[in-house]
Amino acid sequence: MRTNKVIWSEGLFLRPQLFQQQERYLEYFSHKRAATITPFFWGFSRYSIDKEALAYGKLVLHSGSGVFPDGTPFDIPEHVSPPEPLTIRPEHLGQRLFLAVPLRLDNSDETIFDEHDVSSLARFCAFETQLTDANAIRQGPKPVQMGRLRLMLTPESEMTESWIGLPLARIRAIQPDGSVLLHEQDYIPPVTSCAASALLVEWVTHLNGLVKLRAEMLAGRLSNSDGKASASAEIVDYLLLQIFNKYEPVLDHLRHVPELPPIALYQELAKFAGELSTFIRTKTRRPRPAPGYDHAQLYPSIRPLVDDVHELLNQILIRAGQIIPLHAKGNGVWSAAVLPGELRTFSNLVLAVNAQLPADVLQQHFSAQVKISAPQQLHELVRSHLPGLELLALPVPPRQIPYNAGHVYFELQKSGAFWEAIAVTGALAMHVAGEFPGLKMELWGIRD
Repeated sequence: MRTNKVIWSEGLFLRPQLFQQQERYLEYFSHKRAATITPFFWGFSRYSIDKEALAYGKLVLHSGSGVFPDGTPFDIPEHVSPPEPLTIRPEHLGQRLFLAVPLRLDNSDETIFDEHDVSSLARFCAFETQLTDANAIRQGPKPVQMGRLRLMLTPESEMTESWIGLPLARIRAIQPDGSVLLHEQDYIPPVTSCAASALLVEWVTHLNGLVKLRAEMLAGRLSNSDGKASASAEIVDYLLLQIFNKYEPVLDHLRHVPELPPIALYQELAKFAGELSTFIRTKTRRPRPAPGYDHAQLYPSIRPLVDDVHELLNQILIRAGQIIPLHAKGNGVWSAAVLPGELRTFSNLVLAVNAQLPADVLQQHFSAQVKISAPQQLHELVRSHLPGLELLALPVPPRQIPYNAGHVYFELQKSGAFWEAIAVTGALAMHVAGEFPGLKMELWGIRD
């Protein structure tokens, strides 16, 4: 359809075609000018589906506003009458339901004057209303014919090339009594603002709260550090806290912006997941591949990023190197205990030992004088002079724990009957014989 501007010149006869063409040109101009701002201008800015009508097998759109993909705006019920209810039939199961309007086509009627003409593909239906003159010197109200968009609710299978529409909902199930269930937890229609979707609002609110909790946890951990965490672990914690302090106000801001476009949320979550992956995904240091943004498929575009960020935030709770408190019981006996489930998360257990002895002497004598087992087995080990859990001397400590000069490090071998007994309860006991002046020990759980 031609959208060239009308040339107004002397001697023109005023015809409807002149004003119709001028209107087409102005609509085309404003649409093209605004479309350069964002390609994702179309979608619902708000919508309300009648939940009670679904119980009777009908889809009823109470209200809604937005923009169709061709740039046509609508506002129900302020400027456009709500479309007729759609009766859901069994063949509609699994289909998307559209709010549709006829396309503007060349050489076709654009306006009809009989609202009951359902066979017509005209975009507007004329109606008459009384308008008051807006000038200070005015006459009384006069009748004026105006046009109203002809909207229709239609299933996906009936969306022909003569219509353009916005997917509003997807049918999940049709019950034996005829009531209809929609995909509410795994479907998001195209929206121009996150506030239009309860799911998007829920995701942003949840992640914002989770980031706040993790930031407070890390800040408390660093503020109350007892110096037993490794330097590398503390640096990672500081960098993670920096990321949290950056994204907490960002997410809080996004949560309070009513006109937040979904693409902005997608971009921030993708950046957040990428920064977290650098420190948390220790095997790859890389983020998972992003699904890509599809404005028509918001749920599969944004949900994987939400899940990825949620998973990364939960992994913050797991430290790579965790100290397991050792308690002196007297007579050279020490004990330690963790929950069996937590014990299984450790790939290795490392014992750091320090005494007022040369490191090589300490390493040689300590492994020969210590016995480690489950608490109920220790007495028999000491009495019978039997070896307990085997210790493997390490030339350097694992990167997850601090290196201290003068300390020697041993890895507890996680095999054999003694380890199996420890793994059941999560408790171990240790007996150190001989003289080790100034003996200090730390037991570390290592996670890969």
